[in-house]
Amino acid sequence: MQTVDTSGTRLHVTTAGPVGAPVVVLLHGFPETAATWRAVATDLAADHRVVVPDLRGAGCSGLAPPGTDAYATRDLAADLAVLAGALRLPPATVVGHDLGAMAAVAWARARPAQVAHLVISGGGVPGYGLAERGPPHLRTFGDAPPGAIEAAERPRLQAFLAGFTGTQAFPLDDTVAAYAPPGRLDAAMGRYRALHRDAAANRADPRPLAMPVLVVSGGAPDLGADTLTPLRPDRRVVVVPGAGHYVQVERPTAFADAVRRVAR
Repeated sequence: MQTVDTSGTRLHVTTAGPVGAPVVVLLHGFPETAATWRAVATDLAADHRVVVPDLRGAGCSGLAPPGTDAYATRDLAADLAVLAGALRLPPATVVGHDLGAMAAVAWARARPAQVAHLVISGGGVPGYGLAERGPPHLRTFGDAPPGAIEAAERPRLQAFLAGFTGTQAFPLDDTVAAYAPPGRLDAAMGRYRALHRDAAANRADPRPLAMPVLVVSGGAPDLGADTLTPLRPDRRVVVVPGAGHYVQVERPTAFADAVRRVAR
């Protein structure tokens, strides 16, 4: 475990696996932290160098700079570009889940030389149908003023977060502990407040993704596959039967196997 100073914050990152092996970077969503990847990371670390950061505002990483609401995907992508340089990573397979999928796409578009393969799960691309077809909480959280959701939900934090998990395999106790400190839940809401900025930035720069893209879906193809099509029409989809949104915690072996097939 180590910390890396990035563009205005500090990222906490865990690395595992043999030095010199192919690199896989795992990016979490909400209400996740790096802990959500524990089983997948342990599996992949047998033959890959695995890098698992807490994204800005989450887990043990720092918040956005004071006085800012810098949680847009371009802010997260800038953090990740600095992280890759600080750790001297070769071009990596970047895996993003949920909101982490959006950060992964932004990183891949901003710094294609750092991303050899892109794998996304459970998340779509803002600006390409996500707002219109995504779940209602995207708009509810995005429209709420800073601090409003945290003020309303902190008294019932465990129940609030449990409402998003949907599976007993999810590390709920770790998640509640991570989001309990003041400002942590509002930082997560900052990602939702930034979705309209993310969408505008994506529509203004419709360049295709330069690297191969795999979508790992639980149960059936999801918004990730559909919203990625304009940016990479030949994206591939792997469906993991018996899994839901959190396929990486419900079926970690199958998820790791899907990543392993592209991370060479």
